[in-house]
Amino acid sequence: MSEDLSFLAHFITEDLYLIKEEVPVAEAKAVVAPVETAQPMVEMSPSEPKATVAEEKEQIYIKPLPTEGNNLKHCLIFFESEQSNLEASKKAFLLKILTAVKRGLDDVLLVNVKEASKAQIEAVLSEFNHRHLLAFHTTKLDSIISAPQYEVKENAKKFYLKADDLGKIETTLELKKSLWAGLQKMFL
Repeated sequence: MSEDLSFLAHFITEDLYLIKEEVPVAEAKAVVAPVETAQPMVEMSPSEPKATVAEEKEQIYIKPLPTEGNNLKHCLIFFESEQSNLEASKKAFLLKILTAVKRGLDDVLLVNVKEASKAQIEAVLSEFNHRHLLAFHTTKLDSIISAPQYEVKENAKKFYLKADDLGKIETTLELKKSLWAGLQKMFL
């Protein structure tokens, strides 16, 4: 019974090539299975150590933190807020700051660390490639950023900057100047 395979030309439009391989075909041989004979049971004493079985490592699930942005220019911005995202007024001020250093919302990743554990922060830092990290009004990164506020710290070609709350910076001229000086060292 032969089938008409001419319809395949409508599905496959690329050229097909048949390459011969010289692979020896193994012939099936009869296998002789050994017959088990009954052996007397040997009692093991309880003092003999049992063989240890390797246990599989348990996967640890870490709850993701609320984020916004795409991190296109490898810049993480940590903040603390009761809402999952940054408040509209603070976000507008932050966007003005980012525009001044030639960044936009797609260039950074905003991360709310209000409810974050140390493991969650470490997971974000390891998962998202970053060259710059800005931390606004949070003490959760004190172990990572040991520098005083508004001073840029460099570690392994990564730059870190701690600052006050965005609302406080927006209303205080001295804090704006301090932040601008730090951002210039960091980005420009």
